[in-house]
Amino acid sequence: MTKLLKNKTAAVLVFAMIVSVFMPIIAFAATINAKFDSSTNTITGSVYLTDEEYGALNGNTITIGVYHEDGTYSTVTATYSGKDGIFNFDPITITENTYLGYPDDSSVVTDLYTYTAPVYGGGGYFPPANVINADGTVNRDALINLFNANADATIHSTSDVVLLPADALIKGKSLTIVLEDGTSITLPIAALKLEELAKSLGVELKDLVIRVELKKVTGDAADKIGAAATAVGGKQVAPAVDFKVVAVAGDKEQAITTFGQYVSRTIPLNEVAADTSGLVGVLYNPVTGEFSFVPTTFATENDKTMATLKRNGNSIYTVIQAKAVSFADLAGNWAQKDVEALASKLIVKGTSATKFEPKRNITRAEFAALVVRALGLEVSGTTSKFKDVASDKWYAATIATAVNAGLITGYEDGTFKPNANITRKELAAIVTRAITFAGKDVTLTDEQISAALANFKDAGSLGWAKGEVAVAVSEGIVNGQTATTVAGNANANRAEAATMIARFLGNVGFVK
Repeated sequence: MTKLLKNKTAAVLVFAMIVSVFMPIIAFAATINAKFDSSTNTITGSVYLTDEEYGALNGNTITIGVYHEDGTYSTVTATYSGKDGIFNFDPITITENTYLGYPDDSSVVTDLYTYTAPVYGGGGYFPPANVINADGTVNRDALINLFNANADATIHSTSDVVLLPADALIKGKSLTIVLEDGTSITLPIAALKLEELAKSLGVELKDLVIRVELKKVTGDAADKIGAAATAVGGKQVAPAVDFKVVAVAGDKEQAITTFGQYVSRTIPLNEVAADTSGLVGVLYNPVTGEFSFVPTTFATENDKTMATLKRNGNSIYTVIQAKAVSFADLAGNWAQKDVEALASKLIVKGTSATKFEPKRNITRAEFAALVVRALGLEVSGTTSKFKDVASDKWYAATIATAVNAGLITGYEDGTFKPNANITRKELAAIVTRAITFAGKDVTLTDEQISAALANFKDAGSLGWAKGEVAVAVSEGIVNGQTATTVAGNANANRAEAATMIARFLGNVGFVK
């Protein structure tokens, strides 16, 4: 912990119960913004009170109780800054775990929150020393206690293999595992379906262990990944990490390959990135030797750039510096910037090395493949519910994946019409569903739908897609073909499809 304290400097947000020294004992749920100074092992910052809390004060100071893990106790005074309910406090020296709280009785510490050394922008509870052992095994009771303190818990491991007791894991909401270099994975516990796993392996939950691996790829496998980056005109700028989650019951194992929702993973870049616009988070397929796009954001802090990759499945992930892509027939085209950016991120492809054909219509199958790539979804299954989608077609697995994600539907006659041109309203509807799948609530009231479409005189022709097109308009995904027409029943072309995908990725924060 001392090493972490000396090496990290970051702002974190912690919560504390605080009380005015001029009033009877009254607890406030205030917010403390604290910044850690590694040179002095102190935090300084300010306390923010709501208008209601500030109005209840009788004076211009508040007192914060400071409880240290070694049992010592002190107080610090925060003084009103003169504006917006903000009270500033002087430096507080912190130890391994420092609790900021309501100074009632120093012998009783309840409902308090922990300030700890931040790790790559993180903060919150550090586990007690006995939560995880050097070999990666996690203590059941200690993990339960950790979840009792915070349902979204974090543990730090020196081992790249962590063994979690399922009957303790089920007590929490999420668990983030962080390695010493910042590599991490955040597991949404409900998505693991632990009770179903135990049943499928024929054991009780108490006999089930979840093995989480965050292993750097080395040797010949690592060389192949570097060569694959070179082959696409790029450069690998982060280690490749093989993330695995496996249910273990005695000598039986079952890999958890998909989660049904996005799972976040972080990987440190080899060097600080001054410009991340050309960086692409990717999945590496060891069978085909190819990369595919993964929704990724980047943040630089404490002289380290971290990539956060979001995807619904496990695999090998890394980051590459992509090759800039251009198409001769896009010069001066309104969609040029969006199309070429998506091409460099391995989301769209040209019809040849030099052509994109922006005005060519796009089929329903082609757009299904495009949105699945943009979402970084694990493509699985080839069985389709549509009678006109044969399992041996190139698009069968992609359509099955899109259906399972709730992105596309077929027609009442049981067909999908994969080779039919997709209309603008169908395209907008799929992108709206993709926004929802990404976790953003874009529900509109009837009044909001009408307001979003008020400028389009042809809005009445949208039919079943009216609500979804309204969302696409309100979210800035669709601008209308003209100022007064949305042209929902017109066929969409490749430029329009790519532009909507680019806007979608920015809208949900999948590129940054």
